[in-house]
Amino acid sequence: MRRLWFAAAAAMLAAAGGCGDGLKRVSVQGKLTAGGQPLAGATVQFIPSNAVAGEGGIGRTDADGAFTLTGSRNGAKGVVPGQYKVRVSRLVARDGTALPPDAKQADNPGCRESVPAKYTSVDGSPLNATVPEAGGALTIEIPEPLAGKK
Repeated sequence: MRRLWFAAAAAMLAAAGGCGDGLKRVSVQGKLTAGGQPLAGATVQFIPSNAVAGEGGIGRTDADGAFTLTGSRNGAKGVVPGQYKVRVSRLVARDGTALPPDAKQADNPGCRESVPAKYTSVDGSPLNATVPEAGGALTIEIPEPLAGKK
């Protein structure tokens, strides 16, 4: 009986620990392009509209501009279906090479943001995406080429 109680308590604690928020998340993979070319080394952030529950998602593009979204804070796989504002950022070194995802401007004198400011703004980005109920593949297009190497 004691073992059964312990197992039930452990299961309840695990459910209350963040993964059991009851939100339906779907897997989202995507491709980010700028000026028609894949954009490597960028951070892609999906910020939920007021009608979408959850924290949104974040991903990092590979050499082909491909990314997969994970939950912003708790690391949950995927995001809740719905409408999102999309923010993109990519720091580059003086020579135009994309910096790693954990790089900070304070640690890299002379680095700069290669994405135009309107696309890096949390509130003002003109980029939007709709995550369908089944999830799937999305393409995010920045219509202009960026500064620095791709």
